[in-house]
Amino acid sequence: MLTPATGQSLAGLGAINGVVKDASGAVIPGAKVLVANPEKGIRREMETNQAGIFSAPSLTPGRGYEVTVDRAGFAQYSAKQIEVLVGSNVTLNIEMGVQAQSQAVTVNESTPLVETTKTGVSQVVEAAQITNLPINGRRVDTFVLLTPGVTNDGTFGLVTFRGIPGGNAFLTDGNDTTQGYYNEGAGRTRISSNISQDAVQEFQVQSSGMTAEFGRAVGGSVNTVTRSGTNTTHGTAYWFFRNHSLNARDRYATRNPKESRHQFGGSVGGALKKDELFYFLNAEWTRRDFPAISTVQNPQLFDASGNFIGTCGAPANATQCQNAVNYFKRFFGEVPRTADQDAYFGKLDWRPSERNSFSASFNLMNWISPNGIQTQATLTGGAAIGNNGDSTVRHRFARFAHTGIINPATVNEFRFGWFKDRLYESVNPALAPPNGLQGQLTVQGQGNLGVATFLPRVQPTEDRFQIADNLTWLKGAHNIKFGFDFAHTRDTVELLANGRGSYTYPTFTAFALDLTNLDGGKRWQNYSQTFGDPKITIFVRDWNFFAQDQWRVNSKLTLNYGIRYEYAQFAQPKLFNPDYPQTARINQPKLNFAPRAGMAYTFGSSGKTVLRASYGIFYARMPGALVGNIHQSNGVYQKSITYQSSVPDQLAAGPVFPAFLPSTNLNPPAGTVSIGFPNVALRTPYTQQWDIGIERELTRSTGITISYLGSRGDNFFMNRDLNIGPAAGAYTYRILDTAGAEIGTYTTPGYLRANRVDPRYNRVNELGNFGKMWYDGMVVQVRQRATKYLQGTLAYTWSHARDYNAGGGNSNLFIVSGSPRTVSNGAFAAEKATSELDQRHRLVVTGLVEMPNVKSDNAFVKYAVNGWNLSMIGTFSSAFYWSPTIRVNSNFSGSAFTNTLNGFGGSFRVPFLSRTSLPVEGVARLDARLSKALRFTERYQLSLNFEAFNVFNNVSNTGIITEGFQATTGVIRQVAGMGRGSASQGFPDGTNARRAQVSARFVF
Repeated sequence: MLTPATGQSLAGLGAINGVVKDASGAVIPGAKVLVANPEKGIRREMETNQAGIFSAPSLTPGRGYEVTVDRAGFAQYSAKQIEVLVGSNVTLNIEMGVQAQSQAVTVNESTPLVETTKTGVSQVVEAAQITNLPINGRRVDTFVLLTPGVTNDGTFGLVTFRGIPGGNAFLTDGNDTTQGYYNEGAGRTRISSNISQDAVQEFQVQSSGMTAEFGRAVGGSVNTVTRSGTNTTHGTAYWFFRNHSLNARDRYATRNPKESRHQFGGSVGGALKKDELFYFLNAEWTRRDFPAISTVQNPQLFDASGNFIGTCGAPANATQCQNAVNYFKRFFGEVPRTADQDAYFGKLDWRPSERNSFSASFNLMNWISPNGIQTQATLTGGAAIGNNGDSTVRHRFARFAHTGIINPATVNEFRFGWFKDRLYESVNPALAPPNGLQGQLTVQGQGNLGVATFLPRVQPTEDRFQIADNLTWLKGAHNIKFGFDFAHTRDTVELLANGRGSYTYPTFTAFALDLTNLDGGKRWQNYSQTFGDPKITIFVRDWNFFAQDQWRVNSKLTLNYGIRYEYAQFAQPKLFNPDYPQTARINQPKLNFAPRAGMAYTFGSSGKTVLRASYGIFYARMPGALVGNIHQSNGVYQKSITYQSSVPDQLAAGPVFPAFLPSTNLNPPAGTVSIGFPNVALRTPYTQQWDIGIERELTRSTGITISYLGSRGDNFFMNRDLNIGPAAGAYTYRILDTAGAEIGTYTTPGYLRANRVDPRYNRVNELGNFGKMWYDGMVVQVRQRATKYLQGTLAYTWSHARDYNAGGGNSNLFIVSGSPRTVSNGAFAAEKATSELDQRHRLVVTGLVEMPNVKSDNAFVKYAVNGWNLSMIGTFSSAFYWSPTIRVNSNFSGSAFTNTLNGFGGSFRVPFLSRTSLPVEGVARLDARLSKALRFTERYQLSLNFEAFNVFNNVSNTGIITEGFQATTGVIRQVAGMGRGSASQGFPDGTNARRAQVSARFVF
């Protein structure tokens, strides 16, 4: 089940606390309390303080905890079968009877349904859910999408909290395992998983109201807890199998390619020394063969069957046109692709005494995938060949932790972490163009026709060392916690992006002429290339301090409040551009204070209804990719040039297709080099988050929560061009429909090349804090705790996210050198509209049904009829919205850039239509698992499973054609196809068409 976590969360651990009172409601100080878990060898002894409160923090998450309370003159109280979840603070309200009148009181299953001290919005995905719900690819972090306020950020496995692109934190046992370069999970999303499903016990998802202990996240936080050994030896062996015979064809595939996937492994855990030394080991392997289907579905060039329907004619002859058509034929077909992954995990827990416990773990993952950079099942834009290559990922993670009980009221936790990620990608010669082209190519708006501009690359090799320490102190009604966290992250990148150049052709005819190249002409519209040093090493040092308090004002009211301070040091540029001193420094803000506050109020004496609210400020992590982009964009470390054929000296300096310029060409014509740098007072992006909600226990096992979530994002990164000069004049375009009839006009001021402030440069981008975001959401959660036959959850979110064209998580990493995302320079507020990450409605339902057993001595009944269970996840959501775009082949004489109507060269959206006005498509899908358990003895069991993902094959579009217009010198023409579907991708299969698998799992 999904279980809410409490306000005073613990990174990777949990806690049990309570208040001990007599029958009259008076608190009982000096009562002896024992908190124990016999299977884990945990034993904590303490006494209630003057407020009658006891607290056992920093407990290893798990089941089987027991609490025993003794006090002279009172009957003993004992609570058993308590479950402590990651980040939870299990609160017990204990009433002790007089010994002369009462026998000892024993309570089972005493974990409260309603958390009376919880102030934020967070949930825990438990071990039973991870094991029993249908899971595609055994990647447990996909269960994050069961949480309200969370949805997909694109189709490659990223998630967004409250409509914020990226900005999430990923922890493992409390340590930071976020890949800081891209600000994603370790290994990124291309791999099967950075840790085996069987090595994960549970994980906590915090979407709002995080306490001061948590930071470096403007979005949400995902904290994974790994499994540990116990006094009883347990283990598993498993095999998951899939092939194409169980798969439905992708909507945009011409056929269903042969595919197979084997995932197999095992785990074992137990005690090397009872009650003291425990171990857990896991190994898992994945072997996958999944060919990609490559097509080019461009309504201006090819039909769905791959027939050329474009225009090619004079001055190109028939042979030249046919040669150009033949060049495209290699993009239609099947591309071989495989993926192999090996993952290993080990953990030791040592408890030499009641006052000290130590934990050490190590995780290793290797991934290699020829032609596996692109993971989609069907690629309709040529990327399976023209933007693909071989992928290799190496991930390592080690952790050491010590928990020390200084005295019953004071606990110290120390953690050390080491993290390493290495991503290497290379060109596969089998995918290289036949004409010797080594760079990228775009023809009449169709890209991905050459070689990926980012290959070869190591991006990045990342190392992180982390030290954290915190102290928890129980003082009266206050549970005080304070500590620090230091992390040093180093990224080394070897990449010269676009080092072999990129050609852009306005028409198919122009490309046909240059492909044959009988006269050495240059018919390209634009040519760009980068020169310089491909290798760079940068670092980010994070210094974080926090203090927080959970104050039980009385039996009904709990307050959580605290403050966090974050300071980040960045590697400063070693080279700078003397023309622009701003390129010499990256500002390091020193006033990032983040207050946090929350309250929980319990109505009545039953504890069945709780009102909670929270507010906090949360600062973003500075991605290593952005720091590196600042270093490389100064026009000295690397030099990026753009030539436009409309400028004679630039056309003359450009190459003849398919060549690229030699690296010795470091003196290009004036006005062709672009640079970028941060604002001298660059600040850290942050969000203000608040929520208010009420939770009610409907029955002993059913609860409902209704909440409002809100956030406002400020100081987010966007760029503007300091060199473009002011717009001037008025340029009018006639607008024609698809039949050629005039339906209107559009007039815009224009940006002229002659008005550039500094004619030595092309763009001079300034990275600033110009972005803003807004989010409002209403959440309804229903939770059915496990009963004899049923458990499940329901999470419905209505929300509205707006921004200044922030894009998705990957849109904000290399924006220093990128083109501005506004139609006009600096007009950020004009871009305010519904976010691309806005999903107005989202409903997720989970359920696990255990079939009743039939009592019988008949062996057939025992093994064939009994032991069945059915689980499912239903996801129903409204559509995301994209923006209509326009492709400009030429605009007006003297324009600064020829690819937009106003000559600014910024956003390609249609300026006279609303942003984010094209619906992609909603989702309605059901994933299901049918399991049969064969129990041989009490210790040995075999489960046979059949799983189907998108059972009814209700395929939905995840991409559409956004191009609705084309423009050429004074005329805008509507083109057919805008809004038509172009992709039905899905994570982790590369498609959302139905997939199914069988598996066997042996447990002892």
